[in-house]
Amino acid sequence: MGAGALGCAFGGMLAASRHEVTLVGRERLMKPIREKGLRISGIWGEHLVRLHAFSSVSEVLRCGGSGVRPDCVLLTTKAYDTENAMEELKPLLAESPSTVVLSLQNGIGNVQTIAKFVGEERTLGGMVITGFEIVSEQPVNVRVTVSADKTKIGALNGEITPRLLKIVDAFNNAGIPSEAVKNIHSHIWAKAIYNAALNPLSAIFKVPYGALSNENAFAIIERIVEEAFAVANAENIKLFWDSPAEYLKFLRDVQLPKTASHHSSMLKDIERGKRTEIDFINGVFVRLGRKHNIPTPVNETIVRQIKFLEAKRRA
Repeated sequence: MGAGALGCAFGGMLAASRHEVTLVGRERLMKPIREKGLRISGIWGEHLVRLHAFSSVSEVLRCGGSGVRPDCVLLTTKAYDTENAMEELKPLLAESPSTVVLSLQNGIGNVQTIAKFVGEERTLGGMVITGFEIVSEQPVNVRVTVSADKTKIGALNGEITPRLLKIVDAFNNAGIPSEAVKNIHSHIWAKAIYNAALNPLSAIFKVPYGALSNENAFAIIERIVEEAFAVANAENIKLFWDSPAEYLKFLRDVQLPKTASHHSSMLKDIERGKRTEIDFINGVFVRLGRKHNIPTPVNETIVRQIKFLEAKRRA
């Protein structure tokens, strides 16, 4: 649901391994996928697959097929579309009360929104730290560009259930390196900090992530991360690093080299005149900072810069 670059890549890989997959996305992409198939290239290998592709849930329901009773919905919309997507999914989920919804989105708060519609027991969280880009639309070709880690999937209550393991096995067998985890909230917050540090600066400076190791850019990253850690501590989120300094070393030594050639999705959104996810990345730390009376001036400045670029491009 929300089959852009990431959704098409995951759906295409699963279809290539003989799962029956239905994509729901913009007709601009769904039409050529229906007519010519979906090509996947890059670090997950070369694949050309045929799969169901529709532009709305109502169309899925009208046309019937296995998509009406899915085992799992992979939600890959932008974070600001989560509520609308779940509203649109209501009739489909009513047809299939055992369906689980797995968020593979950026930002903080998506799983809580999903759980409002289907309950925590039918909600799964995911953390994807892999890069995707649509390199052509006629036919649709999605390239998997870089990856810093396996996809992490977990239940909100931390249980490793047979259902969770079955989904993870399906991903791994499809060539999507994945792992079941007990602490998915920690992984989601860790990804949010990574995104906050790199995504907007890549968009503002129009450079790939690797260029942000420059001492001037990295000095800004340090302030972003320090503010984010203070907010996470106030929210009682258990991170994988004891201090901002420890995380920044990991970012510089491990994550940046692995994703050095990646350009942020935020830059692509701005170039296309689209709304970005800044409110659900750096904006989350600003909002939660106010809640806890924690100053977040650098994150707030980043939010305002991105919103300026959004408005300028739309104008």
